[in-house]
Parts: sequence; C-alpha cells; structure tokens
Amino acid sequence: MHSDCHLLQAYLSDWSDRFGTAPDQLPPKQTFWGRPIVASDRAQVQSCLDSPLQLASFLAATARHSGDWLFALPIASCGLKLDYEAVRVAVGLRLGLDLCVPRPLL
Repeated sequence: MHSDCHLLQAYLSDWSDRFGTAPDQLPPKQTFWGRPIVASDRAQVQSCLDSPLQLASFLAATARHSGDWLFALPIASCGLKLDYEAVRVAVGLRLGLDLCVPRPLL
C-alpha cells in the first residue's frame, strides 16, 4: 500500500509540473484530469499533419458534434427503407471516401 501512495505522489508531482496546477488544488473528477492531457495530445497530432486535406479531415472528426449521426434512429424504425447501395453511398460520403473513381480505359 505504501508503494501505491508513493506512485500516486510521483504522478501528482509530474502532472502538476506538466500542467501547472498544485496537487492539492486538483478536483477529484476524471474529466478535469483528462482534459489537459487530451488537449496536449490533440495539439501534438494536429502539428504532425502534412496536407490541408489531412488537417480538414482531422478538424472535421474532432468537431464537437461530428459523431451525432451515430445517435440517429435506424432507418427502418422510421418506416423508410434504403437499399444497400444507398447506405453504402451515405456512409462513404460521411467518411469522405472517393466513391466515384474514373475507370481506366481498356
């Protein structure tokens, strides 16, 4: 048990050195602890993006409500039915895939 306390104190010291908050001032909520780490990691990933397309895709994926489409009701529950091709196109457009690629001439 004593070693766990020592590890916790070492972690608190490292965290406060990295983000500038004294260990005794930290609230017990996980969201508070994780927010600066996530922001730091996000900035690191964003700085490594090479092209405007990569940056636009990253910013779109990390936008606040970018995943809200996952909470939509299934189409059949609304009485609408789409065939597999329509669902494939809708998902492909949402993911930013190239759906229409020119075929090479034979």
